[in-house]
Amino acid sequence: MVDSAFKGRYCNVYFPSEEDRQRWENWAKEAGVSLSKFIYEAVERYKEEDRSQSKLEIVKELAQLREENNKLREELKLKSLVMQKYETEIFKLQHEAFLQNDFSGSRRISNELVELLKRKGVWKSEDLLKALNVDAKDIDATRIIYRQLSTLQDFGLIDETSRGWKWKS
Repeated sequence: MVDSAFKGRYCNVYFPSEEDRQRWENWAKEAGVSLSKFIYEAVERYKEEDRSQSKLEIVKELAQLREENNKLREELKLKSLVMQKYETEIFKLQHEAFLQNDFSGSRRISNELVELLKRKGVWKSEDLLKALNVDAKDIDATRIIYRQLSTLQDFGLIDETSRGWKWKS
């Protein structure tokens, strides 16, 4: 007979075998709850999962997100290349006086170049170009950098070593 306190809330569960019942009781014990509480929580969890997205929907969404991520990476790569071209052109326009062989007057050396040389020990030419976001394939831009480095060397501010360019302390 069911206690009146449980009337209307009581349910019998029949297991296929005693071993199955024992297995469920062990799981409940591991979880630190009664078998009744364990079964109730498992059913509630099932109900919540049923309302959420199915695994197939999640897999589809993941595939779409990966595809979108790849497209965005490609877009970013392209935009970075365009940005580098623009920055190279700006650099060349700012320092075009270094392209003239018979220039008279004053020329301004790149502040960014000087700061980079001061900040780190030794710089390879290609690392300087990369740090300045200047296209290494642009002959005029690389010529400007090299002439600025030569000018700094002529003034005794930097040295060209076997490992690269180094600011004199």
